[in-house]
Amino acid sequence: MGALTYYLMSTKVETKQESLAKNTEIILRFLNTDEKKLVNALIENSGKVLQAEITRLPEMSKVKSHRVVQKLIERGVIKKETVGKTNIIRFTKEIKEGLQL
Repeated sequence: MGALTYYLMSTKVETKQESLAKNTEIILRFLNTDEKKLVNALIENSGKVLQAEITRLPEMSKVKSHRVVQKLIERGVIKKETVGKTNIIRFTKEIKEGLQL
């Protein structure tokens, strides 16, 4: 692999990372503190987290986590999948693509 090819590839990766950071920053501006906690948990876990894990976030109760999840579902940011007695929270396809996860 030539030096020019390596440089172009590394530049493309850096540009993609910068784009991801900007997209994430834009999304987080429109969220309240609890919603940011949930979105950050999703970002850290590649866009997928159990609802039970959300309740373990700092200052997040079961009731509060349920309300935050419902608000973000209504806004089209996340979706909830029920598997048995467990809820899996994921970003919607559009948000996931926007964040490049």
